[in-house]
Order: sequence, then structure tokens, then C-alpha cells
Amino acid sequence: MKYLFSVIVTLLFFTGTTFAQQQQQQYPIIKPTFTYGQLDLALRLMEKIELNGAEVDAFLEIKGLFYPALVKGANEKKQLNDKITLDMNTKQADNVLAFLNRARLTGGEVQTFKEFKDAIFAAAAVLRK
Repeated sequence: MKYLFSVIVTLLFFTGTTFAQQQQQQYPIIKPTFTYGQLDLALRLMEKIELNGAEVDAFLEIKGLFYPALVKGANEKKQLNDKITLDMNTKQADNVLAFLNRARLTGGEVQTFKEFKDAIFAAAAVLRK
């Protein structure tokens, strides 16, 4: 009985892992280039939006992509105008844009916000070529 249980658990584990890998591989990778200032603004704006429960995982995934890049840049004494290229899949990019479309901006943030979005669109345009 214990053997049967462990075989079932093992099969479920590998099935779940394979499914997760297939889900991850479905979305093409884009490589947008941002400035650290743009990345910082995007993260700060995302921190202020309201989420529903179904969006928590997507939000944490994006935060887990942006925040370590900002910390690494700070540790390397990068300036706000220095550039960074991030690898993200198109689903992550779509989620970022959806979250940021709910953000409230001040007039001083508009230009940086637009440049951030344009960087994502430019990286996605490479896929269409």
C-alpha cells in the first residue's frame, strides 16, 4: 500500500512539473531594455494598485523579476539613466502592462511611464519580424 501511494505521488509530481514546464514554454521570451529609473517607477506604481486574489501570483512573479534587478543595480552603483535588459516572457509583459494601466500617475511620471511601455512594445515587435 505504501509502495502504491509513493508511486502515485511520484507520478503526480512529475506530471505537475511537466505541465508547469509546458506552460512556461508556451510564451516567447522578449528582452526589453529599460533604464533603472523606468524599472523603479514601474515597481513603485505596481505597489500602489489594488489587486484581486487571482492576480497575486502574477504580481509576485513580476515583482520577483523587477526587484532583484533593482537591488543588483543599486549594489553596483548604477544610476537611474543606466540601462538594463531583462528577459521576460510575453505573458509577464502582458501582466505588467495590465497592472500598470490601473496605476495613477503624476504629471512628472508620464514620460518615464511611456518610455517603459514603449520599451516593452519595441521588444515585442522583434518577435513579429
